Order: sequence, then structure tokens, then C-alpha cells
Amino acid sequence: METQRYSGAGNTFVMVNNLDGKIINRGDTVLDLMSRKENNNFDGVIFLEDSSIADFHMNYFNRDGTGNALCGNGLRCTARYIRDNGISDKKIILFEAVKKIYNTDFTDDGQISVGFPPPAKLKLKFKLKVHFIEWWQLLTASYADVGSPHLIVFIDDIEKPAVKSLEEIPLDDWGRNLRMHKDLMPEGANVNFVKVVSAQRGEIVIRSFERGVEAETLACGTGALSSAIISYALRGVKTPVKVLTKSGEYLTVNFDVIENQIRNISLSGNAVRLD
Repeated sequence: METQRYSGAGNTFVMVNNLDGKIINRGDTVLDLMSRKENNNFDGVIFLEDSSIADFHMNYFNRDGTGNALCGNGLRCTARYIRDNGISDKKIILFEAVKKIYNTDFTDDGQISVGFPPPAKLKLKFKLKVHFIEWWQLLTASYADVGSPHLIVFIDDIEKPAVKSLEEIPLDDWGRNLRMHKDLMPEGANVNFVKVVSAQRGEIVIRSFERGVEAETLACGTGALSSAIISYALRGVKTPVKVLTKSGEYLTVNFDVIENQIRNISLSGNAVRLD
């Protein structure tokens, strides 16, 4: 089985061509690939497959072997993989993912833009009882589902201990605490800690804990989308929103607000082959 490895703003994937449909036990295949030393720090596996409703099916699996997940950075990497391997030379490629259709567009500046449908659910400013360090507190959080469920926490809403910098957060510990929170079960959620750099300039910084990876990732596309939308709604951050990820690379989120509804969402960033 031939594999290639790609990165989308630091989100890393092993790409597998399964257009012939020969790989059936995908979960076992993922666990085998992720057990290999060279893939130790990779976030998941993407199977490129045939689709009856789009050009291709992006079938993404987390590194723990769980599937049926959407990955925004993975969509860009899949488009780049298709272009690099001469599978298609279309400028705009339609992908089936989690039973919906997403379009990817190769932009003039060398990046790839992905179009998303409106959020399936938004819930703003609710309280979660959490235990950070030795203190219990009622933490203000928000929730967005843009294909994957995400919890968003602004660091200036954390009272005990007070947090000034994202780097102060023990993210694997706090992220796991929130990802498995009883109020979010049984599905759980990905977790994003956010700092607004400038509402006027449309700049935020995020760190993301991803379920399935069960650790911090260097970037998260749907996390960037969710954080940008919540930052617009609660902190007046202007669009397009520039999202600085842990990798040091930026993702750009843009959308329109039409009759008080989020529409025409896009996520733009790079996608590169690593080997």
C-alpha cells in the first residue's frame, strides 16, 4: 500500500489512494499506519475514494481509528494530493465528506480555499463546571458545529488561574478535561482556547485539542472556523478572520452574515507534501 504524507498548516495526514475500493477495514489500516515510527506525530489518515455525489470522497479517520469525521485542513490536503498525483487537474474539486459536499478551489496566491455550509448548531456563552489546577469554577464557553463539534473558550474568561497567554495553558490536561465533560457527552467535542489579538484587524490566536487524536494538534481547520465565528459573534472580530495556529501558520476564515445568519463560509490556507 503506497502512502504519502501531507500537512495543512501543521495538521498532518497520511494519504491513501483507495479509489479502487480494495481497502475495506479502514479502522485497522489506520491503527497499523499510526503505529509506524515515521507516522508517530501524525494526526490521522485520509482515504481518497470514489463518490456517487461528488468528484471524490474524502474519508478521514482520526489516529485512534475512529471515522465519520470532518477535517477542514484534510480537505485542502486531499485537493493538493489529487493535483500532485495527476488524478485531476480541475481548479474546483467537489468532495463528499460526512455525507455532505464541500468545494475546494485553488486560488491565485497558491493557497486552497474550502467552502462550508452554515453551522449546524451554535450555542453562545453557557457555563460548564470545570476543575483547573486545584480550583473548581463555572467556566464561560461556547459551542459550534461546522461539521465537527467544537467548544470555544476565550482565555480571558478563565478566572482560576487567571491566564494572560495561550502558552500558559497546560493544553493536553485542560483540553482533555473539557473534551470529556459530562455536559457534552456522549459525543464530546474538540476544544479550542482563543485569544483575540485585534477585533478591528480581525486577528485571533488559537490552540486546539482534538478528539480522536486526544492531544493538541498544530492546527485544526474546523476549530479555526468555529473560533472565528464565535469571535465574530461575541467579540466583534471583523472578517476575514486571520487565525494563527500553534504551527505558526495562519488560516483565513471568511463568511457573510445575511439576515442574521452565517452564510458563504470559507477556510483558506496552504497544503504541502512532506515526503
